[in-house]
Amino acid sequence: MKKIDKLLNNIDEDKYLDNEKPLSENEKEKIFNMTMDKIKNSSNQSKSKGKIISLKKTVAIILASVLMISTLSFAADYFSFDTQLVNLLNINKENEYLINGSGANIDKSVEFNGVKITATQVISDKNSLYIILKLKTKDEFSHSFKSFNEFNFEVKSNGDYRPSSSATFKTIKSEDDDPHTSTLLITMEQEDINNSDIRLIFKDFGYSPYNKAKGEYGDFVTLIKGSWTLKFKLNCKDTSKTYVINKSYKVDNRTVRVKTVTLSPLSVRIKSNGKYNKFISKVTMKDGTEYSGDDFFISNTSSYSTIGMDLFGRSESYASFSKILNPKDIKSITINDEIEVMMP
Repeated sequence: MKKIDKLLNNIDEDKYLDNEKPLSENEKEKIFNMTMDKIKNSSNQSKSKGKIISLKKTVAIILASVLMISTLSFAADYFSFDTQLVNLLNINKENEYLINGSGANIDKSVEFNGVKITATQVISDKNSLYIILKLKTKDEFSHSFKSFNEFNFEVKSNGDYRPSSSATFKTIKSEDDDPHTSTLLITMEQEDINNSDIRLIFKDFGYSPYNKAKGEYGDFVTLIKGSWTLKFKLNCKDTSKTYVINKSYKVDNRTVRVKTVTLSPLSVRIKSNGKYNKFISKVTMKDGTEYSGDDFFISNTSSYSTIGMDLFGRSESYASFSKILNPKDIKSITINDEIEVMMP
C-alpha cells in the first residue's frame, strides 16, 4: 500500500490537469481510496475466476484513476455540488475550481411528527457558511409560506454548545416540484468554526398569516408542534486569503485606517481602526463589473471600542457573495460608498 501511495504522490499531476490547479492532499487521499477500492474489486473478480491480478493491471488502474481526475471531473466523481447550491452561487465549469474542497456532504436527517429535515450539503470558508436543507412534510401540508417558528444554530466549544446569533435561514426556490418538499438555506457570518461540531435546532412548523388590510404578518400559527435537531461536524477547506492594507483614509475630518482585507470566492471581511461604523457597499471587478445590494447575501457592520493604547477603536465589516467571485479579478472594495480600498 505504501508503494501505491508513493506512486500517486510522484505522478506529475500538471501533465494530466491541462494547467488547472494541482491536486490537494485531500484530493490525493480520495483518489487513493477510490483506487484501492478499484483494485480490491478487480482482485475479487480475478479471484473468482481463479486468476491473480497483475502488477501491470494494478498500475493501469491507478493511472486510469489519475487520468480521470481534473479539477472539474473531481467534483463530478467524488463530490457533486447540490443543484440548489449550483444555481444559488452560479457554480459552473469556469469557477468550480475556485471552491474545490470548500464543500462537503452532510447527509444527516431527523424526522418527527411527519416532518423530515435533511441537511444535504455545506460550503464554507473562514468567514462564511451556506447549508442546504431539504424539508419534507406529510401530504396534507403544502409548503407555501410555511416555515419554523424558532431556529437555533449552535457550535460546540469547550464541551458545550453555544448559540450563534449571526446564522439565519430562509426558504429558497426548490428544484423539486413536489409542493410538500422545500429547500432551506442557512447563511452565517462565521467566527472561524471549521472542524467544529454543529447543532441545528428547529421548533414548531407552521406559518404567519398575512393581513392585507394592515399590510403586516400576524402571530405565528403552529401546524405541527415539535422540535427537530441535527448534528454534524463542519469540515471544509478554507479558501480565504488575508491581504495587509495598512492605509489611512479621510472621511468627514475623521481618519479611518484599513488594516486588512480577507477575501475568498464566497466572502470579504475588512478590519480597520477608527471610530467609523462601516458596511461593504460595493465590490468592483477589474473588468468594471460591480456587485452591491442584492448581490450580497449578508452585508453588515460590527464595531467595538478598545482600551489601552488603541484609543481609536476597531471595526469590522463583512459581506457574503450571492455568486462565486474570483478574488484575483477583484479590483476594489468600497465601504459606505465613501472609501474605495484598492486590492494589491
